[in-house]
Amino acid sequence: MENVFLYYRKSIDFGNSWSPVQRIVHQDKVLFHYCSSNNLKVIKRFSDLGYLGSPFQRPELLQISKILEKPKNKVDLLLFYSIAGLRTEMKANADLLLEVVKIIENIHFYREELTLDYERLKLYLKGSEGMELYTQESTFSLPSDKKEEA
Repeated sequence: MENVFLYYRKSIDFGNSWSPVQRIVHQDKVLFHYCSSNNLKVIKRFSDLGYLGSPFQRPELLQISKILEKPKNKVDLLLFYSIAGLRTEMKANADLLLEVVKIIENIHFYREELTLDYERLKLYLKGSEGMELYTQESTFSLPSDKKEEA
């Protein structure tokens, strides 16, 4: 069983007028179901509800980093609902998110069924400055027709 941190984002767009709280609750419901169906143990849940993005560091990412400083706190995966908008939302927090993923080693995006390691996340967040690291084919394909779970 893998240990997982869940991270909920208030800006996820579900194509309607849900409040930020409703968006967080929906992500919680869907990701908990996903974890229980995939033998993943949720260690802790984090949310950006109530926090502005740029130019401030996200307190929840700082808390994750602090938790991971202790070797006994082994987490195998950081799970987000979606990668949509992450690059712009996390611009001021990209280095902090990368620091977290470097320790955890993998980040997964439920909606896109996409798992990235540190280097691929860095390439996604930072753009072409890391492009020379890759000569192999990218796995950044995002399915466009995946149905949402209720």
